[in-house]
Amino acid sequence: MNTLIPDLEQFQIEELGQTPAVNNPNSEVSFKVDIEPFRITRRFVVGILDESKKRGIAIAIYPATGEVCDVTNGGGVIGYLSAAPLNPGVPLPCELRLYRFGMNFVCSVWVRGEIFLYPAFSMDGNTRLTAFVGQESDSGGVNLSWSRLQLNVMDRPAAA
Repeated sequence: MNTLIPDLEQFQIEELGQTPAVNNPNSEVSFKVDIEPFRITRRFVVGILDESKKRGIAIAIYPATGEVCDVTNGGGVIGYLSAAPLNPGVPLPCELRLYRFGMNFVCSVWVRGEIFLYPAFSMDGNTRLTAFVGQESDSGGVNLSWSRLQLNVMDRPAAA
């Protein structure tokens, strides 16, 4: 299944961890994971979202073309990886970062060292964020492989 603009609902999601509430108004949330796509014609998703699954970062990557899409804000394609197609079974490092400034969260996406801009959003800092990976649903039954999971919440001093 490969639609033009992917939606989070078309993926089988595996939750990998949850942050504590991000209470400090000057903090950073970082989610790092290596994904190993097993088929280049099947998208996978990496994300860290709040309980409503409406705030945070979620990207879908299409290994055949290197297309990177925003799947939570309706943003569609946010860029392309420079070396596509991706090789099946080769780990692809992904890092999602959220920087909190008061109620605002500024985001960045890093995939294999390439940086993609992601829409900022506002959110109550008392919300916990859930990190996840997933792949497009189909009847193939092969699970997505991931490794080197790292989920951090770091307090940062306010800029003077």
